[in-house]
Amino acid sequence: MRRKIYNILNKIYGIAISIAFWGGLLPLIPFIAAIIIGGSTGEAISTFLYKSYYPWIIALASIAIIIGLVAMYIEKKEALSTKSFKK
Repeated sequence: MRRKIYNILNKIYGIAISIAFWGGLLPLIPFIAAIIIGGSTGEAISTFLYKSYYPWIIALASIAIIIGLVAMYIEKKEALSTKSFKK
């Protein structure tokens, strides 16, 4: 049962982190356009992306990280442990 939950959480984590990555990369084109356009129009584009778009992407990435950490601890993986590696 624990393995099944781990697999589900791992898939959700993978999808969410992928969406967050590409969602964070996607505004590169409008930012470049805003730099080229300049003036108040470029400022409006940049402000919209900064205030309306990026908070959602940051929240999604944060939720994805939490899901990934929960999945890791359900499976009892110790990737973020301070214990020494045993040889």
